[in-house]
Amino acid sequence: MEIKDMAFAQEDYVIACRRHLHMHPELGTKEVETTRFIVQELKAAGIDEIQTFDDITGCVATIRGAHPGKTVMLRADIDALPMQEENDCAYKSQNDGVMHSCGHDCHTAMLLGAARVLVAQKENIHGTVKLLFQMAEEIGTESRHYVEKGCLDNVDALFGMHVWSWIDSGKASFEDGARMACSDRFVVTVSGKSAPASAPQQGRDAIVAAANVVMALQGIVSRLNAPENSLVVTVGMMNGGSPALQLADKVELVGTVRTFDKKFRDGMPEMLQSVAQNAAAAYGCTADCAYTFGPSPLINEHQDLNELARGAVTKIMGEGALTHLEKMTGAEDFSVLMEKVPGVYGYLGVRNLAKNINCAHHHPLFKVDEEQFKYGCGVYAQFALDYLEQNK
Repeated sequence: MEIKDMAFAQEDYVIACRRHLHMHPELGTKEVETTRFIVQELKAAGIDEIQTFDDITGCVATIRGAHPGKTVMLRADIDALPMQEENDCAYKSQNDGVMHSCGHDCHTAMLLGAARVLVAQKENIHGTVKLLFQMAEEIGTESRHYVEKGCLDNVDALFGMHVWSWIDSGKASFEDGARMACSDRFVVTVSGKSAPASAPQQGRDAIVAAANVVMALQGIVSRLNAPENSLVVTVGMMNGGSPALQLADKVELVGTVRTFDKKFRDGMPEMLQSVAQNAAAAYGCTADCAYTFGPSPLINEHQDLNELARGAVTKIMGEGALTHLEKMTGAEDFSVLMEKVPGVYGYLGVRNLAKNINCAHHHPLFKVDEEQFKYGCGVYAQFALDYLEQNK
């Protein structure tokens, strides 16, 4: 039986798993029951080698083939978002204020289905398949814990994918190059001197200086950055001041940086500090920038893995299934894993206008076309088997 047929046979199981997970969502780092359910299903599939952890949620399952070879890891994220679901369906979230509005329940269910396919193929596997069910993707860099715990040691290749509401059902995107940007955070503290609002010359207005900093930071995008390099510098929050009749002596600006250029990104902390300091100094104030690196840019830079992924899509979904998706300035902490091990990442279409399924991720009405799960299940399994066969 072909892998496609085996995956399609898991369709009802995968949909049932997804609906269970959708009804019982848990936030990042708190996926206790989710992890328990995953472990239960893995054991029922015949997998005995399952690693769980005392201090974090999620787990790693290992399927050892009958023949020696390399190791490939398939990853699914398992966390939900702090959002009240507005869909009216039989499997609506039962946890108030928590919802799988990004599709991680789909990824988890599809990988559980792939696990059953791979176990049935153990005698034909040349090498080892590891399944990473990762906590807290929405937080940003929590995938690093699995790296620090050695879960990726001796892993030769990684594969991950995301259901995507901007791609039609029956289509998938596994393209070369930059796919998602980094997601870094910064806090600029502008310090001045308080004085009566009626006598501003006696003080140094941190609010006016901070406003100048906000505008000056956009000069990084338009003047210090090359036009061909996509860059976003956004100040999303400004905090400062209290009495209306008093100059503010301190203002805090909180923002994010998104770019695909790793080298340019490395220079952002120094650049932000310099621009902010000079802009604040124009009004007699000072500025200090604290910069936090988040997930790095996600870049499919391994041609052999990219081709294998596209080949898996074609085998499972058919000729013509591959489609184009523009790179995005959203972020994905799969990139943290890819800093350790070569990998490839792609997107599975779940938009279906005929079924009125056309809502963006992270929306309280987010829905997906469940008929696509069999494809995701198959692509997971097919990639793993093709990689190990090619590298035996």
